[in-house]
Amino acid sequence: MNIQDRVLGILNSDARETFLLALGHRMGIFTREALDEDAAHGTQQARACNEMTIAIWSQVWATRDAKVEGYPDSEFLPVLLEKADRGNARRYLRHSLESSMLMLETDGAIEPDATSP
Repeated sequence: MNIQDRVLGILNSDARETFLLALGHRMGIFTREALDEDAAHGTQQARACNEMTIAIWSQVWATRDAKVEGYPDSEFLPVLLEKADRGNARRYLRHSLESSMLMLETDGAIEPDATSP
């Protein structure tokens, strides 16, 4: 299973909100880490992480309130990837996704996947 399918599966499960909350939390932590890096790349990466965080929190809001529009589930990961690529921050997205999925697996909310990101 590829990462897009994995994320779609989680977004279509009862673990959706927990996953999005964990993803937003971890992305916030990585934003701070990016700021600690060298000045030339750290700010650019932190900006990308911040943009991804905004998209994640918007998705959480849309999950909780039917009147709020979020991204279609099939477009959510591509949007995050686009934001990550604009700021050379794909590794932060990957780490956020991996740690969020691991947390869900550890809690038994989703099944472990041998081909996780």
